[in-house]
Amino acid sequence: MKKNKIIIFSFSKLAVQIAHILGQKGYDIIIIEEDPKLVSEAKLSNYSVVETSLMDDKNILSLQMDDPSIEAFFCVSDDKNINLFVTLSVRKLYSKLKIISVSFATQDNKTMHLAGANKIINPYEIGALRIFRLLNKPYILNILDNILFSESNIEVAEITIQKDSILDRVYLKDIDIIEDNNLILLGILDKEIEDKFIFYSNGINHKIDEGDTIVLMGKNTDLENFTLLLDNSN
Repeated sequence: MKKNKIIIFSFSKLAVQIAHILGQKGYDIIIIEEDPKLVSEAKLSNYSVVETSLMDDKNILSLQMDDPSIEAFFCVSDDKNINLFVTLSVRKLYSKLKIISVSFATQDNKTMHLAGANKIINPYEIGALRIFRLLNKPYILNILDNILFSESNIEVAEITIQKDSILDRVYLKDIDIIEDNNLILLGILDKEIEDKFIFYSNGINHKIDEGDTIVLMGKNTDLENFTLLLDNSN
């Protein structure tokens, strides 16, 4: 049976982004939410909704997530303690289910992995999802699919340029530091055109200014090191 169902716990802002992206990929999205207001919002967005709490094992079992048509379970509440508890509970009841959980601090990644998550959506990727949601291109959706489901250490990061950063007022053609740090520049979100994502190519020589956001792809350790490098350059 084809795996085409995605179950998302909590209709948080991040969940909205993930549901939108995966809906474009053709997945059947099922939202788990108990807050009446968020239940209404999810229904207005035409998602299937199960109105229940996952703080009780019997409610988790009622979802029948051993169904082979289910691709993954996303745990993306805004409350890290709830995410941890639900991840632990779901893993206890479904040993083979792919669980993808959010972590809002890199130091919490290991804890979430130990709780049973196969994949962590980290702070860098959350911002990248926000940007990529603005796009509707098949190859970008494929990149997002890999970001969300892959267990590799290749990730995408959104980095906002601060005043007097080493990248402030620098033209794209003059940036070697990104490649020197084993990263790939995907593009830039110009602060003056908030819904305009500029893809990087050899024919573009955009000037980066304070407040602009660059989107990079690379290994998570290289992204972390590069972020620290920029922070220390201010």
